[in-house]
Amino acid sequence: MSFFTVMLRRARNNCFSLTIIRVPMQLSLPIVSLLFVASLLITMSAAAWFTRRLEAVCDALNLSPSLLSLLGALGANIPNYVASIVAIAGGHLDVGLGIIIGSNIYNSAIILSLATFVTPRRHGIIFNFKEAQDVRVVGGYALAILLMTLLVIWVLPGTPLVGWLHAPPMALSLLFFVVLVTLGLFGGLALHALRRGHAEGDGTDEADAVYIDVTTKGHVTRWIGEGLLALVIALGGVVVMVQSGQALTADLHMPEVLAGLLVLAVATSLPNTVVAYGLARTDREVACVEEIFSSNSINAALGIALPLLFWRDVLHDRTLLLLDGPLMVALTLGALLCVLRRRVSRTTGVVLLLVYAAWVVVHVLV
Repeated sequence: MSFFTVMLRRARNNCFSLTIIRVPMQLSLPIVSLLFVASLLITMSAAAWFTRRLEAVCDALNLSPSLLSLLGALGANIPNYVASIVAIAGGHLDVGLGIIIGSNIYNSAIILSLATFVTPRRHGIIFNFKEAQDVRVVGGYALAILLMTLLVIWVLPGTPLVGWLHAPPMALSLLFFVVLVTLGLFGGLALHALRRGHAEGDGTDEADAVYIDVTTKGHVTRWIGEGLLALVIALGGVVVMVQSGQALTADLHMPEVLAGLLVLAVATSLPNTVVAYGLARTDREVACVEEIFSSNSINAALGIALPLLFWRDVLHDRTLLLLDGPLMVALTLGALLCVLRRRVSRTTGVVLLLVYAAWVVVHVLV
């Protein structure tokens, strides 16, 4: 047995020891529900705290609004991708995938639909040429990342494609390759935001930059420390939330995959909903749409591709392959087409709501 294999097994064992903070199944339903709600609120508050400190550091370092948007999405989506990592590392692959896929479907359907109705504009979200040009690049990266993520799911053990290959080493190599391509695309998105930042920052007043640097330099270290503390609290909250959520759905006799797709996915997406509502209400719909694309990219890269580098299991639920994953990609493609048309109408918002409702009904009935 190679040293690398031993280290991977030790890492997995360590993760199981982490998830020993397990909610006992014999607890009553009200207590489990209270634990779930409390851990959700703690996680949301910690994620918001982390995001605020991240924004303060970005402002102090004169980082661009585009990079700030990406980093803000990184903070707001902590509950999503960390919950998925905890579930996948704990041996619950279907739950982890369900959290991310369900969250991305929620983002593209519910949040985008919400934005079309709460915007001050009467006809939904309207982009000018420059705005559409900027957002379509971010949307293009998001679509590419989600397509590769769907391919990652298709090459997991237990899928028809892997069974057709009849060569486990080849399937494993293909899985690693697709995961690395997905992470590479995410790196390209981050690099794009950084380059846009340099272009947008060309007109920054040098005297103002020096003033900001001098007056805030002493606070940056404290902000970073508070951000790390918020991250630790969020991680602990997510562990309890995942365990209590699984116990809650088990008490309700809900299939495990539905715990990820509906309960945990929606719960972990609430911070994004609040942020999107605020952006759309203040006539910043373009930033709202861009954050939806960024959130979907972050969730897929950090919540699916990254953990699958270290932990892999057999995929049991085929609906993730045949229905949920393709719907996630289709909704992102639809949002990108709306951006190319430079408009997301309220009629489109109604259609998105109906699609989401139909998807929920299918999962409840099947």
